[in-house]
Amino acid sequence: MKLKKKQIKKLLGIVGITVGTVFIGMNILAGKKKGNSVYENEPEEKNPLEGKKVIFIADENDKENADGVRGHLEAIGLSEHHPGIYEKYIKRTLDLVLSFGGLVVLSPLYTAISLAIVIDDPGPVLFIQKRMGENKKYFKLHKFRSMKMSTPHDVPTHMLENPEQYITKVGKFLRAHSLDELPQIWDIFIGNMSIIGPRPGLWNQDVLTAERDKYGANDVKPGLTGWAQINGRDELEIPEKAKLDGYYVQNMGFKMDAKVFLRSVHVFGKDESVVEGGTGEMKKQSEEKKIKKKILVICQYYKPEPFRISDICEEMVRRGHEVHVVTGYPNYPEGIIYEGYGKGKYIDEVVNGVKIHRCYTIPRETGIIKRMLNYYSYAVSSTRYVLSNKCIASDGKPFDVIFCNQLSPVMMADAAIAYKKKYKVPAIMYCLDLWPESLIAGGITRESTIYKYYHHVSKKIYGQMDKILITSRMFSDYLQKEFEIKEERIEYLPQYAEGIFEPIPPKEENGIFDFMFAGNIGAVQSVETILKAAELLKNEAVRFHIVGGGTDLERLQKMKEEKELENVIFYGRRPVEEMPEFYAKADAMLVTLAADPVLSLTLPGKVQSYMAVGKPIIGAIDGETKTIIEAAKCGYCGKAGNEKELAENIKKFIEQTIDRKTMGMNAREFYEMNFQERLFMDALENKLN
Repeated sequence: MKLKKKQIKKLLGIVGITVGTVFIGMNILAGKKKGNSVYENEPEEKNPLEGKKVIFIADENDKENADGVRGHLEAIGLSEHHPGIYEKYIKRTLDLVLSFGGLVVLSPLYTAISLAIVIDDPGPVLFIQKRMGENKKYFKLHKFRSMKMSTPHDVPTHMLENPEQYITKVGKFLRAHSLDELPQIWDIFIGNMSIIGPRPGLWNQDVLTAERDKYGANDVKPGLTGWAQINGRDELEIPEKAKLDGYYVQNMGFKMDAKVFLRSVHVFGKDESVVEGGTGEMKKQSEEKKIKKKILVICQYYKPEPFRISDICEEMVRRGHEVHVVTGYPNYPEGIIYEGYGKGKYIDEVVNGVKIHRCYTIPRETGIIKRMLNYYSYAVSSTRYVLSNKCIASDGKPFDVIFCNQLSPVMMADAAIAYKKKYKVPAIMYCLDLWPESLIAGGITRESTIYKYYHHVSKKIYGQMDKILITSRMFSDYLQKEFEIKEERIEYLPQYAEGIFEPIPPKEENGIFDFMFAGNIGAVQSVETILKAAELLKNEAVRFHIVGGGTDLERLQKMKEEKELENVIFYGRRPVEEMPEFYAKADAMLVTLAADPVLSLTLPGKVQSYMAVGKPIIGAIDGETKTIIEAAKCGYCGKAGNEKELAENIKKFIEQTIDRKTMGMNAREFYEMNFQERLFMDALENKLN
């Protein structure tokens, strides 16, 4: 027995010495190969954006990148990532030990795969590609070659036309089981990768790089597998993938790494998330399986009037749904019926796949009487129409769901309630204006008979909706307390900005600071606060640009003349397509609302547009908007109606240097995470389903 123990000890000693020797030898080899595995010794190949924070700038004059879009990356500052003890020491130790063990244990498998590759398609066993590493340092990633020698280089699989034609027989098996990734264990051993981390993107995937930068996902070592890999892989679209990678970075630790590692084991079986032919391809396939809905949309306003409901309906049609809109004669905002519409006739038309029925509507013109006639004429005519036998889907059956896009007035929802009662289908309201509180802005007091009447009407309408979607979180408490709407019937769905609003580079410095307000100019918007602030800043190098029209425009123009405000420029109402051009002139955007506790619940739609272009925001506004600006860290906000605080915040903004760029970047990041059009449409579609 003693002899056996001695033999075991001797054997263990030999194994230990052998393993130690192999480990030391491999470390020496790794040290020699390390320099050639990155591009820091090749200046012409080194990434000029290494260690910098970037944004993507779309530019049709640029060459198309690996994400299939034209544009380039632009540095906006330095990376601020500071690795903790776990990332710097514990994680690296685990990577070193596990990768060494993997290389030794899997060496027979490496040999077998290598022989299979050569037999199937003669050529190199390994495929080497330039990838984005830690801190945007380029490195050489190794894979078992799974594609034919004729395959285009540096082109992602999802961008190849018919990628199946390039994949070898052995390669197809390797990719399906993720065996082609095994050589990256060597990349882990030498320190260019980690076992767990964001998958390394191609060096020219600019959109992916910029999206990941929003969440700090480029600041850590890329991984053999990661959080995004186990939550979708190829089926994920770039923004979703980047967000998941960011989640991993924020929650990095031993527990998170262990979870990812254990959940990654299944990929060595058939991995269904590998879809040749496109990022998001599986999502597209699942979209095709979704039940398509027949949607009846009730909204007094529609194209050619400037409201987002038109884009929403057309997007639902693109997603395969049938959409029928019941709207009024277009006359907003001037109160004059657009040419080609009206004349006492019901009008039916199809625009971009959306079926539209226009009901008789008295134009709003001016004055409270005309405004009320406008509201009630649509409420009555639309209700009559939906109760007729004409309001049915293309299959001759009732619609599946009613979607009421509720701006002012709340009475436009009458038709939705009538249809719901007749056909027993669910009614969903998108609440953009709170009633009767919207009347307060028009001078109606809460003690008045008018207010009490509309309070009764509003309670009845809100109470009959199956679901109320709200644009501001603060709407929820109001609806619950004022109308006893149960919390489970209320869901937050913030507005988005149109696709034309893309990041705009900061305005070039010219010695003058430009501030811009864009939107409706009425009593509610309190643009007067901006003019009063302009008066306080007469002697400063600042200009105020006011773009928009409304009931208060003429009065404010007179105020400008009376006060001789040469630093204020009015442009009048301009098409939404021109807004990005105007935004580009501004150092920061302005948002104001009148001081009112209910108005403070509102989040004006312009805020999303401001954030989408990446502009800082200076506000004189309370409530929800102030909360958003502060949460996003994209500007400064003072009290509603307080011109002194607005002027002080403008001065504070002017005195900043680096922070001005950071504010703009923060605005865009917050928009991407909370207000993207895609996020809105996906959420709405799910609720309609």
